[in-house]
Amino acid sequence: MGRKMALLDFIRRADAAQLRWMLAYTMLAGVANAALVVVITRVAGMVSRGEPPSPLAWGVFGGVFALYYAANQVALVRAMKIIETLLTSQRVEIADMLRKSDLLTVDGLGRGRLFSLVAAETNHLSVTFPLIMQGFQQTILLFVSLAYLGWLSPFALLVFVGTITLGLVAYRMINAQFEGLLARVSVKQQRIMDAIADIMRGAKEMRLSPRQGDAVLAAYWDRSQQLERLLVRSVEHWVVLVLLGSVATFGMLGGIVFVFPDLASGQRAVIFQLIPVLLFCMGTLTGTLAQSPMFLRAETGLQALMAIRHDLSQGPQVTPDEARSSAAVFDGFKHLTLNAGRFSYDPTSPDHYSVGPLGLAASAGEVVFLVGGNGSGKSTVLRLITGLYPLRSGWLSVDDTTVTRQTLAGYRELFSTVFTDFHLFDRLYGLEGVAPERVYHLLEELGLASIVSFEDGSFDKLQLSTGQRKRLALIAALLEDRPIYVFDEWAAEQDVSFRAYFYKTIIPNLRAQGKLVIATSHDESFWSVADRVIKLDLGVVEWVRPGTDFVDKSQ
Repeated sequence: MGRKMALLDFIRRADAAQLRWMLAYTMLAGVANAALVVVITRVAGMVSRGEPPSPLAWGVFGGVFALYYAANQVALVRAMKIIETLLTSQRVEIADMLRKSDLLTVDGLGRGRLFSLVAAETNHLSVTFPLIMQGFQQTILLFVSLAYLGWLSPFALLVFVGTITLGLVAYRMINAQFEGLLARVSVKQQRIMDAIADIMRGAKEMRLSPRQGDAVLAAYWDRSQQLERLLVRSVEHWVVLVLLGSVATFGMLGGIVFVFPDLASGQRAVIFQLIPVLLFCMGTLTGTLAQSPMFLRAETGLQALMAIRHDLSQGPQVTPDEARSSAAVFDGFKHLTLNAGRFSYDPTSPDHYSVGPLGLAASAGEVVFLVGGNGSGKSTVLRLITGLYPLRSGWLSVDDTTVTRQTLAGYRELFSTVFTDFHLFDRLYGLEGVAPERVYHLLEELGLASIVSFEDGSFDKLQLSTGQRKRLALIAALLEDRPIYVFDEWAAEQDVSFRAYFYKTIIPNLRAQGKLVIATSHDESFWSVADRVIKLDLGVVEWVRPGTDFVDKSQ
């Protein structure tokens, strides 16, 4: 898609009938605007000859002005409705693609880039679109005014066209630099968003290390200054464009006033009509030029937004209905197998962190612990087993069914998870029909009933300790009641009593229900709870031992 076509292609997505009506009203407003220019200049000519405006002239002026006002209002309101509908659809579409796209693809986009484009750039488009419609009106006004100018004086029309031709050449030269500048501004704004996210997420670290906090703030200050310099340069380009319009306007008017009387003797009275027409024409052009940076900014932002959509579209896009349909293939799950699985965060680099080859089999009603030091690959293996990370080689299978790209989304519905980097929603999304009594019971069971309330499908408090938040996440996972449970160091932030409760009550209860439990653990005192303990080292299995090999030291 060509650079200059993004905005036009985006607008074409709107409802065709709505677009036609908006364009019709816009054209009507433009014609009425041009008619106002003609009426005003004709009345000005009458006044210059000593003739007062007639009642007909007053009536025509009032009627045309009313038509212009009404048509313009309807056109702009329709324009706003169209663009807001498009932008809402765009935001929802990107959100939908984000939830359905490959996790590695989403992680690679960067939060700053996403926040900047989906929020800021769509808002900028919202402001810019009505200006585009006004520019369309002004174009109609310009053509009608030029026709009227040519009728008044072909010489004046020639002077105007010559002036505009020179101005457009200068404008294109200036604008070529401005487009590249805007692209750099967009990148810097995304980096500013990333820096703000670092300040928010790194709040604990910066408070513990003032030197680190100073360095982070210095980096943010440096990025802000770079953005400031680029924005100042963009304003300088805008000023040059505005002054270019002023130079063209006054240069042309000077030529008409000083040169025209000598070249067109006997038509000096026409000057009184030429001046307002020329001012209207130049005002139209200079106004459009002054707004062109906004158009370019909208185009640049939309191009970046389309790039995100392109990145997200590269992976498989599975609808919820398709996922639910493919999940039926795995009904009655008994056995799960990871066959010779391999994964690398960068398959093009042999030195990059990789996992595998891995073979792992587990069955319903079994408890499997993955153990090993930090960096041994435990969390990555969990993401492979749950289908969140794509296998570079090998395959997953459930019973005798191989998990394919088409059934992967359905396969994921086997799992309820609490990862170390879990996100806690304030509502039980997808569990709207859950019985409140069941939630109250779990809150009581996990020691949260006196801290958190559950009303209208949502928890009233999420500002909790990490351990308490993990308990809320566990409640949501238990309510899902899926065949396989995956816990990534769930007990790490729990106190002694809840750590023991997790290993001695929660996990055995899940096993008794026929669930498969796969958990990573550093708590060797509780490894006896597992049916099997698998130790990983540098992404490969070092040993596999039964849980009975380990003494229960939790007493």
